[in-house]
Amino acid sequence: MTNIDETWRLFFKTKDEKARGDLIKHYLPVVKYQTDRIASHLPAQVRGNDKEDLYIEGVMGLMEALERFDPARNIKFETFASKRIRGAILDTLRREDILPKNIREHGKRIEKAYIEEEARLGRLPDEEEICKKLGMTKNEFYAILNKLKGISVVSMDSEILNTKGEKFSFEDVIGEEATVLIEFEREEARNQLASFIEILEKEERQIVELYYWEELTLKEIGTILDISESRVCQIRTNIMLKLRSRFRKLDKER
Repeated sequence: MTNIDETWRLFFKTKDEKARGDLIKHYLPVVKYQTDRIASHLPAQVRGNDKEDLYIEGVMGLMEALERFDPARNIKFETFASKRIRGAILDTLRREDILPKNIREHGKRIEKAYIEEEARLGRLPDEEEICKKLGMTKNEFYAILNKLKGISVVSMDSEILNTKGEKFSFEDVIGEEATVLIEFEREEARNQLASFIEILEKEERQIVELYYWEELTLKEIGTILDISESRVCQIRTNIMLKLRSRFRKLDKER
């Protein structure tokens, strides 16, 4: 049985290839967890055909993490590697543009509707008001949210604000490593995000906290809130559309 601490010491000291292989094998469950978690929220055609490719990209992210990991920073390797693995998978999804053009257009229409209705009402509109604005029934609105569900996976790791040519991700806002923003800009982003979460409905706030902070699955959240897994997914996607519209509006005002 491999002693992982001894394997790490050998790898740091000599970059021994066997030690590298043992470390990769030891942390493959982290790759599987991240791949499964992301794939479970993607459109069915992507989930079915490309999951193995996403897993391979995740392994590449793990290998990169091994090379970049610095134990002096006092961060658990699993935490450090998870971000690299997730990033590698999401980069692949962005390159492949997982959402059809017509679905993306629907997403943009909803974002625009949120911006316009919030300006008119002075508050975040509810689903009924957005449906009325878009001339849709709730069933039609939910059907679009179901097709858009991949957006909420990618969006949490993609750019959400562009200020003077500088871009950052949702993870920069909620506490991961900061590399592209000077401190006052990051603080402003945190404040904007905090104020956005405060005005969400109670159920929406709970989903944000349980999914992105507690890292529960949609099924687990549904059990806690006593709603279906698909409804949790719809609400989460709608939250991301609201968030994107809020930051898009903020960017235009700068």
